[in-house]
Amino acid sequence: MESKGLTNQRKIYFTSKLKALYLKWKYGSRIVWGGHAQILGPIPSIKIPGKGKLIIGKNIVINSDNKNSNTALTNCCTLVCGLNGTIEIGENTQLNGVSITAYESVKLGKNCQIASSTFISDTDFHPISPELREKECLGYKIDHASVSKKPINIGDNVWIGWGVIILKGVNIGNNSIIAAVYPEFNIVTG
Repeated sequence: MESKGLTNQRKIYFTSKLKALYLKWKYGSRIVWGGHAQILGPIPSIKIPGKGKLIIGKNIVINSDNKNSNTALTNCCTLVCGLNGTIEIGENTQLNGVSITAYESVKLGKNCQIASSTFISDTDFHPISPELREKECLGYKIDHASVSKKPINIGDNVWIGWGVIILKGVNIGNNSIIAAVYPEFNIVTG
């Protein structure tokens, strides 16, 4: 007789496979799959316009399952590429309720763990110039090439804790731990 745990694993594998096939059908060559992705919970929110590309390594987990997760997921996973942006997720990486936006490039290494409510973006989304922002608010078309963007590189075996915000131009080395720091904590270095 088959154990209940094994039956649940097969169900998770089967539904993940269906979700991956749906995403392959919807986005075609704009998503590159390394193989065996686990998509837990709802299908992640994905936007890949123009020449944008999402590259997913082998054995990754995209977890948006706030009902069955062992952590407090406050968001579903959201992956957004700009017209020429690329998001690359290394093998064996786990995304838990993460939001990633790449107008240029966001690269996550292999064996990373990224916690819920983490926000990663390589762009400001809007012009810095007050004049251009005002024009945008008034409904004028602006040149989005003026919007600042810089690649983000996150090394291998990085753990990013709950609620961390990583912005344009950041490089995080291998084996790092990144956590949110709150004012009531005092950090003393020797």
